[in-house]
Amino acid sequence: MAAEIILIASASLLAYSYIIYPLLTMMLASTVEKQMTESASFPSVSILLPVHNEEKVIRTKTESLLASQYPLDKIEIVIGSDASDDATDKITGEYASKHPNIIFIRSEKREGKAAMLNRLASIAKGELLVITDANVMPAPDCLMKIVRHFNDKNIGLCDARPVTPETMSSGIASQEKLYSSFEMKLKNAEAKAWGTSINPYGGFYVIRRQLFPVIPQKMLADDLYVGLNLICRGYKAINEEHAIVTEDIPSGIREQYKRRVRIATGSFQNLFHYGLFPGGLFSKISFCFFSHKVLRWFTPMIFFLVFMTSIILSSHSLLYFALALVQVIFLLLPMLDFLLHKMGITIVPFRAATQFIMMNAALTAGFFRYLNGVKDGIWEPTKRV
Repeated sequence: MAAEIILIASASLLAYSYIIYPLLTMMLASTVEKQMTESASFPSVSILLPVHNEEKVIRTKTESLLASQYPLDKIEIVIGSDASDDATDKITGEYASKHPNIIFIRSEKREGKAAMLNRLASIAKGELLVITDANVMPAPDCLMKIVRHFNDKNIGLCDARPVTPETMSSGIASQEKLYSSFEMKLKNAEAKAWGTSINPYGGFYVIRRQLFPVIPQKMLADDLYVGLNLICRGYKAINEEHAIVTEDIPSGIREQYKRRVRIATGSFQNLFHYGLFPGGLFSKISFCFFSHKVLRWFTPMIFFLVFMTSIILSSHSLLYFALALVQVIFLLLPMLDFLLHKMGITIVPFRAATQFIMMNAALTAGFFRYLNGVKDGIWEPTKRV
């Protein structure tokens, strides 16, 4: 009886987090009309770009920022090199010498992304801060579409919608693209249905300068920290689905795993910093945080409970035996997928299973990395395409 209760409860939590909550949120969002006042003014913006060894993309990134339809006399670009030892500094220095609105600083010692963002924010002069990554390329009208939301004094943050280049289809890039697209739709729906989204897209978001917090130096998921800090102070975080940025994502499983471990570690840092109920026990913020984030982070543990109780019960019922067998086959799919991939054969459901198991393996590794203690906030950029 105890095993059956644990199995039903665990399976219900997984179904709620991955199916019921997203459907409920999107249904509620579909009933909300989006209202927005067009902006006639152009507040000054400071684009903060922390980089480390980004010689492959820094030129394209800088050109994309300079090509913005937003008035260039209202844009300040502040680039901080975290002890880069490739051609990043040389390329950035060339742009800074030609464009007076580009400010370039360098740290001689690796400090980490959070420390560099704090440093860049401290010298920025714009009314709004744009936080962006080197491999994220905004469309020319991206900034215009985001900034107009700040006529609403209750909105403290707005992020863009990332899309993946069509050329990226190798490895698990297609599966990552589908998952990221689903997550962005859910975030957009959360803002409409519940009043705010929880976790801004860290590759490109805009925040009021006075609301940007000092990020703990060892914090790995700085975007989640900033988002939770802002909404806990009573401001809204939203997504502008028509503000498009292009992001290359690592297609290799190993690269993607390293990226996911870093994100997972930062997620647990934020969980134990803000607690289970960052907005109060019965607030919409806490409801979204628990439903969308916390349950996802603990999926490996919940899945383990489902698997073990299924094994325990498999000798008592044909139904439980079939359930256990399905899970065993599912766990073996990545091995079969690997062998088929070596033969040049790709079966999409097998790739999806590989990606799901990889993500949860990364969550588990991130949890133990957090428990072991995060020694610094230094990050290594993923392999650029």
